[in-house]
Amino acid sequence: MTVERGMPDGGPDRTAEDPTRRGGRLHRSTRRHRWRRWVLRGVGLVVVGLLALGAVLAWLTVNPRVDSADHVDALLVLSTQAGAQEEAHRLAQQGVTDLLIVSVPVGAYDWLCSNAPQGTEAVCFSPDPATTQGEAMGGTAIAREHGAGSLGALTFDHHVERSRLLVERCWDGPVHMYEFQPVRGKRGYLYDFVYAMAAYGKVFLTPGCDTPPPQWLQSPIERVKR
Repeated sequence: MTVERGMPDGGPDRTAEDPTRRGGRLHRSTRRHRWRRWVLRGVGLVVVGLLALGAVLAWLTVNPRVDSADHVDALLVLSTQAGAQEEAHRLAQQGVTDLLIVSVPVGAYDWLCSNAPQGTEAVCFSPDPATTQGEAMGGTAIAREHGAGSLGALTFDHHVERSRLLVERCWDGPVHMYEFQPVRGKRGYLYDFVYAMAAYGKVFLTPGCDTPPPQWLQSPIERVKR
């Protein structure tokens, strides 16, 4: 015997789900799943891209491209690690340049300013701001004032690629990079590497020669430097 379910008054069973409503919910659920899938794919691609960029920057940080020339009209000596000015003095003695442009932040070591090799001019300046970007701005301006046609920059290994980016933004033409190895232990090596990787963020957020960094980024960097 077949029993038909219905309301007491013989009307349709209101508890049965309307097929059109069920289809609408399934359609909306499918759209949500599709949207979520595309978002996750996009996030995944961004993460992979950032990891790839980080790997390239890490490789260049520990394996910098050094393209020093036999002679440059001016050599910008960045104020970085101990030994930079002594290495600049040695390069000038070898005839690499006749003009040393030496970055000397307030209170920094300034031995080279009064001990340039014979026949070499040393021009010392205090960068403003006291950052690699400030050194690039001030150093290239001095090089142009002295009529330099070719420019080199001297810094230590982990600083080479970042310095190249910053100095080239302020100079019309290639910048020849000169590298020296500072005296440091494993802890100093690791600190320099981590700092160099973090500082790339600042470089990418200041794309112009004299573009100031956002204060929210500059403040913690200055605290780390202290």
